[in-house]
Amino acid sequence: MEIPSLFMPLITLSASLIIAGAISVIIKILQKRAEKTNTKLDDIILHAIGRPLYILVIVAGIYFAIHQTPYLADLMNKSDQDYKYRHFILTIFVTWIAASLAKRIIKEYGYDIAAKTEEEMDDRIVALADMTVTYIIWFFGIMSALLAIGYDITAFITGMGILGLAIALASQNLLSNVFGGVTITLDQLYQVGDRVEMGGVYGDVYEIKPRYTKIKTLNNTIITIPNSKVINEQIINYAVPDASVRVKIPVSVAYGTPPEQVEKILLEIADKTPLILKEPEAAVRFTEYASSSQNFELIVWVMHYDDRHPIIDQVFREIFIRFKNEGIEMPFNQMDVHIKKD
Repeated sequence: MEIPSLFMPLITLSASLIIAGAISVIIKILQKRAEKTNTKLDDIILHAIGRPLYILVIVAGIYFAIHQTPYLADLMNKSDQDYKYRHFILTIFVTWIAASLAKRIIKEYGYDIAAKTEEEMDDRIVALADMTVTYIIWFFGIMSALLAIGYDITAFITGMGILGLAIALASQNLLSNVFGGVTITLDQLYQVGDRVEMGGVYGDVYEIKPRYTKIKTLNNTIITIPNSKVINEQIINYAVPDASVRVKIPVSVAYGTPPEQVEKILLEIADKTPLILKEPEAAVRFTEYASSSQNFELIVWVMHYDDRHPIIDQVFREIFIRFKNEGIEMPFNQMDVHIKKD
């Protein structure tokens, strides 16, 4: 029995959807098995081909269904006698897979290899490649796909140049953010995970993108800062050259308290606090004769910037106990009022 001509495209399309679904299930099973292996290469390949292969099967089903549809088949055969549209489709999907592979290989292997070398330039080149390789591969892939269907890319490139100039004038902020991202990458102002302070924002670098940087604050919130603003701000990076930081703890006592006694107590507290480093040594500075107090500053070093706030808390608690036991008064604002009688 002959199958009606309109049923064949539907059968072809349905078969492609079923095959695509089966491929998706098989890829997921293989990915779970790949996670248990010692090499990352199988994970990279499966993640790179999974989504493109699924979409390719569906697009191929649509393509062949059109070839089997009355009227549409004649139009398609006339314009696709040398199978140029098939070449276009395959080129796009090969480009997709190549871009995904390159991106994942740089992520998984590039940073590890660069970290093993002593040259900082290697890290900068890998980071820059991570940001640009996808765009470069897609550019050449699209050019090749257009050539496959006989499109004159000379006119296209000329048009893109004019369009690019118009876009550049219309989107100066976007371009400044992108160039800011390149500057951050090449100069290595900070890396993901660094504790930074910029423009009144304090936290850890969560993500660096071509257009913006995401900072995760200590309140567990994400703040997005445009890269053009970042490169114009003063940036304090607590993770460079290492994670150790100096902590200044202000201390005030009432007038009449001997400075030597204050210094002795503060240094003893610093010596007994576990997270405070012995080298460099702690120091006490007499900073000010204020209106109601004598002001000092305890200067200590801690191994990691995450210890900064816990250290301040511990020291203040110890100061409260020691000053109370030693009879040292905590100052408070006070004002003497003199009334003059006529």
